[in-house]
Amino acid sequence: LIGIIKAIISRCLFAGHGFICIWRVTVIKKNPIWWSLTGTLPLLFLEALFTLKIKKGGEWKWVCPSVFLYLATAIPAIWFLELDLLHQRIELVSGRQLITRLPPNQIPGWNGEINLPINLIPDDWCKILEQMLLLVLIVGRWLLPKGEISREQLSQLLLVYIGMAADIIELFEAFKEREVKTNKILTIIILSLWTASLLQFTFVLTATKSKRMRPVLFHEGSTASTISVGGKSCCPTEVISIMISVMLQDGPFLVLRMLLIFRYNVISYTNLFFTSKNSLVLILQFYRLFVL
Repeated sequence: LIGIIKAIISRCLFAGHGFICIWRVTVIKKNPIWWSLTGTLPLLFLEALFTLKIKKGGEWKWVCPSVFLYLATAIPAIWFLELDLLHQRIELVSGRQLITRLPPNQIPGWNGEINLPINLIPDDWCKILEQMLLLVLIVGRWLLPKGEISREQLSQLLLVYIGMAADIIELFEAFKEREVKTNKILTIIILSLWTASLLQFTFVLTATKSKRMRPVLFHEGSTASTISVGGKSCCPTEVISIMISVMLQDGPFLVLRMLLIFRYNVISYTNLFFTSKNSLVLILQFYRLFVL
């Protein structure tokens, strides 16, 4: 019963945050047609029914459908919000518009509007939704079935997720750079890397013979937990987890920082610090691969 309640709460968190993201798009666009983005929400609840009835609340082996559907709901909405902010910054630079604090927000609909007494500029709304997305992912993973891993391993995994979330949030610091604020190509690149990095949260492969745990996505076996394909052992799950982290987050983030420095001459303290940090993380990841 507790597992069912936790599964329902996690899906409600996913659906609630996704709904708020889409609501913000309807406020910005001032057109009810954008409510069509909620089309993935029914799929989220269908997945919950399937998981509870067929899987008996158990964990999926390779990916987590609920997290994937949640990201499919929230990510497009945040893309639209960030691109709208880009348009506002371009107009602000050209002197055609000032970004001011908006009046109380309203939910546009077919049968009237709902007033919410919240006064925030669009940039604040976007930052809050982006940060809440990562918090919801972490809390949701806490509530979702933990499979065969121990509570200690789950707590370590959640701490790793918090570290990953901090690194992902840092990516948006690039928008504070003068050379990036009004550059559409860089904005799309940053949003694309952000989207790719979030895909890490959808992987849930588990193998639980170990007393130790690699602080990334997969839970590994005691000596050299492996994935079997056709009866033959393949790559250790730890190697796969490191490669996923390198390909979806550490590597692309470093390439972006280097691009900002050498192509766009963004030589600020913040960018240099994050470049050094990403370089160090990548070196440590490859060192970890070498010693395995």
